Amino acid sequence: MRRTRFAAIGLTALLAGCGGSASRPVASPSPTPAPSPTTPSPASPTPVQASYAATARGSSVRVLARPDGPVTHTLANPQPSGAPLTFLLKGPLGGDWLEVYLPVRPNGSSGYVRASDVSVASVPYRVDVLRLAHRLRLYRSGVLMKEFPVAIGTRETPTPGGVFYLKELLVPPRPGGPYGPYAYGLSGFSNVLTSFGGGDGVIGIHGTDDESTVGTDVSHGCIRMRNADVTYLARLLPLGTPVRILA
Repeated sequence: MRRTRFAAIGLTALLAGCGGSASRPVASPSPTPAPSPTTPSPASPTPVQASYAATARGSSVRVLARPDGPVTHTLANPQPSGAPLTFLLKGPLGGDWLEVYLPVRPNGSSGYVRASDVSVASVPYRVDVLRLAHRLRLYRSGVLMKEFPVAIGTRETPTPGGVFYLKELLVPPRPGGPYGPYAYGLSGFSNVLTSFGGGDGVIGIHGTDDESTVGTDVSHGCIRMRNADVTYLARLLPLGTPVRILA
């Protein structure tokens, strides 16, 4: 698959699990355009079965506490990394307002955006991370495709549970470094670290320079994979893919 690289916009201190790094965003595979408003849609798309990603159209998106309510956030597009501002839909598809998960603290935050401010596309994939089993499961349309071993956070710096999504895909400057060849930034944050290596404690899924640690509790909260495995995901999963981090 041919992959287009974004122009470098600046330095990104990313991920609670490994510290800061100057990384470049890359274009992830595109999700499928959502059905038009006149097409019947699931009444309540969820990260379990039917999921939808919303990508900002303009230079920023205002997030409201409720439709026509007060503004809680104004988020810039693109993100500081250069990746497009992307959300995962939490509420139903259709109407003038869309309820979305937000890439902000606290984890699980949501709000409403105008449907006209974003482009919505369906996402057939889902990722489940089973912390106790140290496994990552990849689903397509609810059917298990593959399963991979992973490393997670230590007891002191645990990997947080909840519903998140892939918000950016970066190429670290050194493929043989602590992030490996690719690093996905998630919409979630460490519950213990509010800053790390110049970043704000974002949780990620990435490769590693020590694959012997995969299958253990070793990180500051990130999910580590073997480099070949994270490369497989990077060539497949679009931004907005839901990630459930489970027990």
